[in-house]
Amino acid sequence: MTLKAAIYDPYLDTLGGGERYCLSVAEILLKNKYHVDIFWSGNQDILSIAEKRFNLNLEKINIVPDIFGLVPVKIDLIEDTNLKTIHSRPLATQNLFQKLKNIYQKYKILSQYDLVFYLSDGSIPLLFSKNNLLHIQVPFILKENYLDKILNLFKAKFINKVICNSQFTSKFINNFPKDKVNVLYPPVDVEKFSSSDRKENIILSVGRFDNILNAKKQDVLIEAFKKIYQNNREINWKLILMGGSRNSPEKNNYLNHLKKLAASLPIEFIVNPEFDELKQIYSKSKIYWHAAGFGVDEYLHPEETEHFGMTVVEAMDSGLVPLVVAKGGLTEIVTESINGFTWQSIDELVAKTQLLIAAPGELDKLSKVAHSSSQIFSKENFESKFFDLIGQ
Repeated sequence: MTLKAAIYDPYLDTLGGGERYCLSVAEILLKNKYHVDIFWSGNQDILSIAEKRFNLNLEKINIVPDIFGLVPVKIDLIEDTNLKTIHSRPLATQNLFQKLKNIYQKYKILSQYDLVFYLSDGSIPLLFSKNNLLHIQVPFILKENYLDKILNLFKAKFINKVICNSQFTSKFINNFPKDKVNVLYPPVDVEKFSSSDRKENIILSVGRFDNILNAKKQDVLIEAFKKIYQNNREINWKLILMGGSRNSPEKNNYLNHLKKLAASLPIEFIVNPEFDELKQIYSKSKIYWHAAGFGVDEYLHPEETEHFGMTVVEAMDSGLVPLVVAKGGLTEIVTESINGFTWQSIDELVAKTQLLIAAPGELDKLSKVAHSSSQIFSKENFESKFFDLIGQ
């Protein structure tokens, strides 16, 4: 008998790291003979776009109407810089009768599934499948009143497993018994990446072009590169900023702001690359920068730090030496002076980068160690551990 699974991600059209995680789960479920549905009422071409972006095989996944009714809050990515919390909300205000009717309708639909994999938006859903998996991608600190706490404890009883993307994220889970909380690092298709024999003098950073939640803070990287360039205008290096834009690039205020900051500097922007282009740029680059979490108190605002860092692993697999902020899940990937470096200030990032640029032998040695240490995050390991978690 074919088993049925469903995936829900309210941010599917952002096609970020959380979306790649959810769709990787969908792919391995398909591979293991599940019938897989995705609850989604947005752009119906989203899976074909995701296939090209993430190099996943999603052809046999079915898109079914969204029954959860969460939609992203529309914000201006330059002006609304104080947004600290979740970015989704109920589609409409409902009275008690409508809410009860909605719960019953969800029960009728969800009880038909053997497994539901639900990406949390910071809330705890009420799920009714045989095996309910709640994926927590961002370490939110829930602000609950007494009634919310009682309701969340009730809903938590229906969750079979909580799956976090890092040890860092798991530290902030307090609504579930410890034996329900598991860490499963995101999968990286390490066999698909490679390091070119002819690397170029490129510093690379990959991340979506926005400044919400765990923003990638490309503006900080532009400032750092400007300092390196001003210290030595003869330097034969360039910075490439590559990532996705939810809006068309022309309408992305944050991206346009970054381009103004980068004017007259050897900085290149690559927006919404397909997987083949992504691989090519990784392959020929030497150094990887990552600024998510910079300037953030990771204990007061854990949601604004990098909870894992899939692009860091991809870069390491491609032979790049990573320099990452010493916070969040990034410290579970990068070990100081062993397979890369961590930094806490722009001056420290500049100094460590200049040392690497001046020591090609050290850069080459660290590159080899970075590649080797990235292999533990393979899709094969992810698949094996996922099915161990769900008892198959």
